[in-house]
Amino acid sequence: MEDILEQIQKGILKGDTKYVIDRTELSLRYGISIEEIMRDALFPPMKLMGEQLRTQEIFIPEVLKASRAMHAALYVLRPIISHSSTSMKGLVVIGTVAGDLHDIGKNMVAMMLTGHGYTVVDLGIDVTKEQFAEAVMEYKPNILALSALLTTTILEMQNVIEYLESCGLRDQVKITVGGAPVTMDFAREIGADAYSDTVFDALEAVDDLMAGRMGKYSTNTIG
Repeated sequence: MEDILEQIQKGILKGDTKYVIDRTELSLRYGISIEEIMRDALFPPMKLMGEQLRTQEIFIPEVLKASRAMHAALYVLRPIISHSSTSMKGLVVIGTVAGDLHDIGKNMVAMMLTGHGYTVVDLGIDVTKEQFAEAVMEYKPNILALSALLTTTILEMQNVIEYLESCGLRDQVKITVGGAPVTMDFAREIGADAYSDTVFDALEAVDDLMAGRMGKYSTNTIG
């Protein structure tokens, strides 16, 4: 079983879309759970690529090629995740902040939340602070999830939160932040309510925010 998950990882890193689809479908036929596939096959290469991009071991063309393979795996999993979704637990608006065009992690979080009963509005990539504010006003979400992969774009998370404050919207929504360069200390500094490092942490963080719990991913700013 582990060999198949490792093969998916290698296929993603090589950008071999057809191979990744084949291996993902085979892993499902073997009875491997969606959680295992995402945790042990999809998340590791995503994390590795984020680290290698920051250290300039790889560059945007390689990331885009691997991203297509990652999306192919998500395409295979999406119908099953959607089918397993239960009653609506809450509404989450998610997006990658302005200046950042990466969406692999964001897409995985959105799918995981959907599969666990949340309604998710995905604003996509390169989302401005104004667009986030408009979404808060339009959808009135319980949770706003901000994503960033680059160290050069994480400060935009702070801009979003400050803009929401200036618009009188900050108290209307709980905010969780995540992405490779984001840390708990940074989340606290910018006034977010929670921080998560992985797809599964993000789900727990959102569950805690919805329940008003001080979980291990909360920044102790929950009101």
